[in-house]
Amino acid sequence: MIGKEENDKMKSNRNHVEDTVENNLKETLLRERASVTLEAAIILPIFCFLFMALNGVFFVFSAQNQVMHTLVQTANSLSLDPYWNEKIRLENTSVSTILQRFERYAVRDQSFSSAESWHKNETVSSGVLEDRFYSYFTGDGNKLSAYTKLKKLGVVGNMELSGTVNNGDLTLVAKYKMKFWFNLFKTEPLDLSQKVKVHLWGLEDY
Repeated sequence: MIGKEENDKMKSNRNHVEDTVENNLKETLLRERASVTLEAAIILPIFCFLFMALNGVFFVFSAQNQVMHTLVQTANSLSLDPYWNEKIRLENTSVSTILQRFERYAVRDQSFSSAESWHKNETVSSGVLEDRFYSYFTGDGNKLSAYTKLKKLGVVGNMELSGTVNNGDLTLVAKYKMKFWFNLFKTEPLDLSQKVKVHLWGLEDY
């Protein structure tokens, strides 16, 4: 009888110890699980915020690249106007006329070239500059499409385009304001300015 009681007591103690260990293990797992949940609740919003902020910065860079690419195309195109309108016209008027008519009427948008002698002035006329820029920016010269595209890129208001001629060099400047795609702190739009400088073809003879 005594042996049986001792066995039962030992068995009871063992079960008690096992229950205690199991309960402690469960409590530890619950605490760790709660800790992981709390860490995820803190880190995940921070990660999302940083990701969206970084994406907004990349969005600004992408918009600047598109504007700069269009500005370079516009400058290169305008740099050919003096040679086209002055040198070829003087050397061979008939050939110049044929080429100009073919070039201006073969394409749907006639803003890719201009017969205006803007290069004889110190500044490029706003009409010629804007028409050429928006033609390269959209591909069809539709200003409404250009404004819509600029707005989608984050440009606020109108873009200010200017061009100056000095010693045979053409300088184009594009100034505009741009907002961040993700603007949590409601910061003011960025004041951006991009500039391109090219040499005018054929202008040295005039």
